Amino acid sequence: MTTTDRCVGRKSTGRGPIGLGLACLACGAMAISAAGCCGPGGGAWRMPWQPKPERVVGVTPPYERMRELRALGRTSHTANPAQQELASGELADEIRDEPDPLLRAQIVRTLAGYPTEKAAMVLRNALEDSSSEVRMAACEAWGRRGGPEAVKLLGERVGSDTNGDVRLAAARALGETRDPGAVAGLAVALEDQDPALQYRAVLSLREVTGKDFGNDVNRWQQYVKGQTPEPDSGSTSIAQRLRQIF
Repeated sequence: MTTTDRCVGRKSTGRGPIGLGLACLACGAMAISAAGCCGPGGGAWRMPWQPKPERVVGVTPPYERMRELRALGRTSHTANPAQQELASGELADEIRDEPDPLLRAQIVRTLAGYPTEKAAMVLRNALEDSSSEVRMAACEAWGRRGGPEAVKLLGERVGSDTNGDVRLAAARALGETRDPGAVAGLAVALEDQDPALQYRAVLSLREVTGKDFGNDVNRWQQYVKGQTPEPDSGSTSIAQRLRQIF
């Protein structure tokens, strides 16, 4: 019997069992990392002054669940289609009932590498999550997945989210898609009054287009409108604007 055969499902939040198949997917990656991150007694390392985590029989502590989710994410490309569907479905169920935004964000990051419709559904919903941490994780995940849907959703997030950090994450993720279609969404970021978002848009436009018009927002705005950028006008750059603010 292999190590994977001996894996046993466990509860993640006390509300329902994690299926045998999902636990087995994470088991191999967990075994690899366990030797380097465990203390003498086999538990996770902690500083002497840190309180010992309380344990409830049958309930996985949040820090251990985070470790399981990271391990599961590392198996996304080696799992077979049936295992990918199983993991996606169980994580989709888990995130609906998970009150901790940090765990929800990690579930989103874990599902980024799973090419299933259930995973895509979770990532779409995560862009509307009440927690900015989860929405940022969703932007990161769509940047990894790429494709026309990612470009569309990230472009909408750049222009609509009320949180500046989420808009920055969306602009960064648009660049990571390397998709020429991302120019439209980044053009919206160039028109924003936030110099940090403008700068992030410039960096992403360089990745998407292969062009470089320096940090002159006016020249980039001309480019995304289909105009020929004028020679460097010596106007105030983004870096100069940021220095003026800070």
